[in-house]
Formats: sequence, C-alpha cells, structure tokens
Amino acid sequence: MLYSQRATYDTRTGMAGVSGNVRFESAGDIFTGDQGVFNLKNQTGRIENARVFLSKNNYYISGDVMEKISKDSYIVKRCRMTTCDGVNPAWSITGSEVKVTIEGYGTVKHAAFWIRGVPLFYFPYMIFPAKTKRQSGLLPPRLGYSTRNGIDVELPLFLALSDQTDATFYQRYIEKRGYMQGAEFRYIASENSKGVFLFDILSDKKSEKDMSDLDDLSLSRFPRDNKIRYWLRSRANQKLSTGLSVSLDIDYVSDQDYFPDLETPLYGYQARPDLSKEMGRSLEERHSPTRRSAIRLSHNGEGYSMQGLGSYHQRPEDPDNDPTPQPVGGFDYLFLPHKITSFPMFLNFETDYDYVWREAGQRGHRASIDPELRFPFWLGPYLEFEPSIRYTHSAQWLEDNPEHDDFQERNAYEAGGRLSTSIERVYGYNGQTVKKLKHKISPVFSYRYRNHLHEEEYSPWFEPIEHEEDANLVAFSLENYFDARLENGKGDITYRQFGLLSFTQGYDFHEFRRELNPGIERQPWTPLQGLLIVRPFDAVDIYGEAEWDHYDSDITTADASLELSWGRGGGRRDRVKASYKFDKGGQKSLVASGTLNLIGGFSVGGSLNRDLELDHSISNSYWAGYDSQCWGLRVIATRSDEETTMVVIFRLINFADIKAW
Repeated sequence: MLYSQRATYDTRTGMAGVSGNVRFESAGDIFTGDQGVFNLKNQTGRIENARVFLSKNNYYISGDVMEKISKDSYIVKRCRMTTCDGVNPAWSITGSEVKVTIEGYGTVKHAAFWIRGVPLFYFPYMIFPAKTKRQSGLLPPRLGYSTRNGIDVELPLFLALSDQTDATFYQRYIEKRGYMQGAEFRYIASENSKGVFLFDILSDKKSEKDMSDLDDLSLSRFPRDNKIRYWLRSRANQKLSTGLSVSLDIDYVSDQDYFPDLETPLYGYQARPDLSKEMGRSLEERHSPTRRSAIRLSHNGEGYSMQGLGSYHQRPEDPDNDPTPQPVGGFDYLFLPHKITSFPMFLNFETDYDYVWREAGQRGHRASIDPELRFPFWLGPYLEFEPSIRYTHSAQWLEDNPEHDDFQERNAYEAGGRLSTSIERVYGYNGQTVKKLKHKISPVFSYRYRNHLHEEEYSPWFEPIEHEEDANLVAFSLENYFDARLENGKGDITYRQFGLLSFTQGYDFHEFRRELNPGIERQPWTPLQGLLIVRPFDAVDIYGEAEWDHYDSDITTADASLELSWGRGGGRRDRVKASYKFDKGGQKSLVASGTLNLIGGFSVGGSLNRDLELDHSISNSYWAGYDSQCWGLRVIATRSDEETTMVVIFRLINFADIKAW
C-alpha cells in the first residue's frame, strides 16, 4: 500500500511519483519519507529522507536516500540503523552506505558503533545477519585469554547444507598452543533418525609435558609426549529400512590432559551442542577415567526385542598392558511375557552373550539364559496373587587359561510371589481446573527365594558389578497414589498423578539363619525404604528417597531434590533447583542452581556443586545480567578445578552476540 499527499501514476509503466508524508507498506515493512518514485509492478523504488522499519528483524534504518532494488534488498546512503524502539536508541550503527537483504546479510561501509550519542568503535567495513531462517554464514567470534594458553580466538562458520543437514567449522587460534580446527556435522532424517558428530584437532606447540612443573602436574599425574591432540565424539540414531535401528556413541580423546588443558567455558562441553538434551545420551563426565564408545543394533518385534552390541572403554593415559575388560561384541534377546495356556500363565525369558577382550589378562566368552513363569490370578474379588518361578544358567569360556578350567557354569533357581490389593476413594474438588481428587492405597506382600547351586565351584571372571546373590526375603510395601482429574474451559478432561508416597520393609531369613561368631548379632530387618514424589503442576517437582537402618538408628542413604519455576511477564521464568545426596559410606554432596528475574530487566543466577563430606567446592558459577528491548549484558564468574574464569557476553538483540572472558 502506498500513501502520500500528492501522487502521479502511469498506468502503462506502473511508475508512481509521490511527495508529502510518503508511506509505503510491503509485507509488513514500512517506508516513510519526503518524496520518492516507486514501481508498483515489481515493488521497487527510491525515497528521500527515508526511514524504514523491517518487521521480521525489528530493524530501524534511516538515511538521506533509500532504494528498494529488489523484493528483499535495500540500499541506504548516509544511514543510521538499530533494533531499538524509540527516538533515542540505546545503540546504533552509522555508515556511509548500508546494503541489506532480508534472509541474507547486510553490509556497512565506514561503520561506527554508538552508545546513545557517543561513538565507541569504527569499522571500515562490517557484515551483519538479516535472517529469520537458518542460513549459512559466520557466527559471532569468541575471544578469551588465560595464563596457561594466552590469547584464545575462535571464529565459527555455519553451513546450512540442506533442510536436513548442517555443518559448523571452528577456526580456533591459541597463542601458546597453535591452530585448532574443529568440525561439527548434524543431520535429521526423521524423529528416529538423527545424529551429531564433532571433532577437534590441534598440532600442539607444547608437545611434551613437563613432569617437574606443578601446573602441568595439576592436570594429571600421567606423562604426555603427543604433539597431535584431538577429541572425537558423536551421538547418532538411525532407523534402517530392514526394521533395524542403529545407535552409535563415540567418545575418543588423544590424551588424559586434553580436557583440563584445552577445554575452557567458551569451548568444548559448554560451547558445543548438548548431546544429552539433543540425543538423550550424555558424554562421560570430563573427569571420568575412561571414555566409552559403543554401537547397538536393535530390532523390536511384537513380543520380543533383539539387540547386538559392542563397546570399548578407552583409558586416555594409554597404560602398558591395559587390563580393562572390553565387551567388544555381544547379543541380547528378550522374549516379553506371553500367555502360553488358556490359563493366565505367562512365559518370558532373556538370553545374552558377550565376547570380552583385554589387552592384558584373560579373554573369553560369557553367556546366560534366564526363563521365568508367572501365574497371576485373583483370590476372591479383592486380592490379587502372582506366584513366579525363574531359572538362571550362566556359563563362561576362557581363552588360553592354563591356571583355571576353560569352562565353568553356574545355575540358580528363584521362586517368589506377590499378594496385593487396593483401596481408593474419590473426593469432589471445585478448583479452577481440578475437579476431582483420588487417593489409592495399595498394600503389597512379596516373597523372594533365590539359591545358587555349586557356588563354591564357580570363579567369577567377567560379571556385572551388582550381580544377584542368594536371597530368602519377605517384604511389605504400602503404596499411596494421588491423582487429579482436570477439566479446561472447553470441557476437555485430563488426568495427572501429582503424588506418590511409599514405604517398604523387608525381613531377611537368610540373615536370620546364618551362622555367626560369638558376640555378633544378626540383623535380619532390612533398611526401611521411603519414596516421595510430588508434582502437583509443572512448576513444582519434589523428589525424595531414603533408607533407615534399624540397628544403627540412622539414615544410611538419602537422595532429595526440589525444583520450582514460575512465569514472569515477557515469557521469562524464574527457576530454583537443589539436590542433595548422602551415603553413610562417605558421599555427601549438594548441587543447587537458580535464575531470578529482578525489576527493570535485571536478572541474577548461579550454580553450586559442593562436596559436603570433604567441605570442598567442586565448581561454583555466578552471573548477573541485564536485558532491554534491544540489547543485553551478562557477566559470569566460574570457579572450577582451582581455576577462575570470567566471561562477559554483550548482546545486540536480533543483531549479534559479543563474548569475552
């Protein structure tokens, strides 16, 4: 639409001459000026003493002369631009000429950056993004400095290869270490087929570790003499046409010092994609002694699941004659409960196999088969009873093992039963959305008996850390469920379980009957276990789990967490989260984090990870920020691994982020 006080129009050419309070609107963009000429057929034109508002990016551009040279491209002479609303913008950029293409880039000649009315920086030539969609281009650079590595600069280049794939290349120069090249590739073919691959490599100027230097020794106690240093990591899921699904995990690093030496808050774990959020499988913790890589092929059918898998646990210090067991090949088959007679009798079983390789030490094979029968039925109208019987057979074949038998096996029988009932009541409730509440109580008696045959003849070689022992145990559980029925204004009905409270107490007959030395008392009562989960709505999440030892009259383990969040204006949310873990064996830790939006656009936050047993802070981070309509500032201080890092992030909304530390 074109508005003005005076106008002439040539119907043959589509040219319009306008003057006096000129206003031209096109696809949400607004142009104003004194006078101009427009071609209404191809939506181009020229306007003097012009001002333009580009709605997609909230850009305000003014200049002596403005030309719309195509559908999405503009040229402005002697211009000023900003993303700030109002007549006195908080920041602006001036230049002799600006050329901008929507969904592309803009360029400015002889640019100056202004804060209010004060010029701060001059750039002979600069480029800025003018995109609302994903496109290729340079990302904001990262700048840093550390006493260990000197000046640290990284310039990322993003490439939108297709609608399903993209790549980012990271050119990073570290003053005291050299040039590091990083690459990131991502693809998404469907919800179940996607992956992320990342690789960083450096030819280090400092090729050998000085074992007499305390700073180098603080990284690790192991020597290092490799010049080429790298880190490859990946998470990928792929659905194949054959019905198979492939999951790939890669985590391989050149040396044990890579992370404390080269990974700073602006690079690596925090600056690259969060694989845990994107793929649901996180990397090993940076201080972990091993790095795990694995591949899994799976096929799930109606009533069964098959998986072929292999994994490798890298020791980054690369020890001589590494004894780490590597289950490099394996197979697992799970037959889900299946009714096998006209009675409610169900059969399920699991069988698995592993080939375990070691650089030094015993190598060989292990396999097991584990069938189970269950027979659930009702004892009258109120009691449900489910007896079960299970058999486990494990076998091992060792390679080149002159000191022990090449073959050994173990068998175990297990029987059990579960007796339960439930009592429930529904209460009317006239809340805004909650209309009914239900409380269900389920008392449960369970019994489990497990016995290994010829246990003394079996020497475990490669077994899970928590393998099942003999058992003769009865337990009573009292489970409380709290549910709500919700109705919205349209009459739609949903249900939410907002609470769970349970207690479990066991009695161990095996402990009661075992022989004891004089002066030692039996302790057949197992710890009392309690579990609490409260989620009344999305803003509150409470979790608590603990065990009470009757004989020590003390809590032996506890795990508790609290998360609160609440909305503010402008789509902002405040969050507070704290978790506490305790184990009488020595662990006692607290992890807390929070974000609080203050008045006037200010916000603060922080996180704390503290080992309470050692009275030592593992890591602390605190930040303060300010956000206005068109710019933001955040200052972050982090203390980790006895090193303090300061990060400053200055944001020009819809324009760029500038980071330094």
